[in-house]
Amino acid sequence: MTRRTVAIHGLGLIGGSLGLALRARPDPPRVLGFDPDPDTARGAVKRGAVDALLEDPERAGAEAGLVVTAVPPRTATSVVPRLLASIPAGATLTDLSSVMLPVLAAATAAMGRGASARFVASHPLRGSEQSGIEAARADLFEGGTVIVGGPFEPGSPAERTAALWRSVGAVPVSMAPTIHDALVALTSHVPLVASSALVRTLRRTGNMTGLLAQGAGPGLRDMTRLAASPSDLWFDILTLNAEKVTPALELLEREVRALRHAIERKDPELRTLLDEARQFRREIAP
Repeated sequence: MTRRTVAIHGLGLIGGSLGLALRARPDPPRVLGFDPDPDTARGAVKRGAVDALLEDPERAGAEAGLVVTAVPPRTATSVVPRLLASIPAGATLTDLSSVMLPVLAAATAAMGRGASARFVASHPLRGSEQSGIEAARADLFEGGTVIVGGPFEPGSPAERTAALWRSVGAVPVSMAPTIHDALVALTSHVPLVASSALVRTLRRTGNMTGLLAQGAGPGLRDMTRLAASPSDLWFDILTLNAEKVTPALELLEREVRALRHAIERKDPELRTLLDEARQFRREIAP
């Protein structure tokens, strides 16, 4: 980072964890924070996630060389253009939403081609079904991947943002926003939908419902963990990335149908379907 002050807009799980991680460094930058919820803002101060609070988020650019927005993605589409207009040349703004293209489109609509000189999206792949400043922790990003939506050219917003993430122990990876949104539709958004669908299936079991807790092992807990995620946040994510999520869900539906038909027919092909899944699971998550 070329400047020693970082401003964070949004002090929940992700923004609060970033503040804690930055301030835990041996040579911490000054961390300023803003959150529209007074309780969250006070909680960030109490937990030591920020050095001071900003009363006006649009003052962030005047105070910091690097501004971070850690807000829900639909909120980011309105917040990012306002903040971009207020930061000086040479400063960088990065948004941490798990959907990049809608926020990038809003930034470009507001600033034209000049947006790319100040703005880059970066998505840390280290979330949780928990939320809020109470769940924030300094080691959340340590060893985790952060996808940065631009090439790491010297002095670019992407390189300055990558330096921020490296400083808290994360591993930044450069990726085009359109590829990012298609990728996370498969690796993050569809799993959330599948988890929610499974829980809704269990909810429809009628007189079995009272027995579910007795029959719930670690497999069920693992499969349903994502369904505990905040619904407002995921409404934003899924609807903003619907163009990428919908075809991915069609692929999932096709695979579920193939498995169901093989089970119904007691078809030996079922063994092949399960074995293919087992083998590919080893490839993607060794």
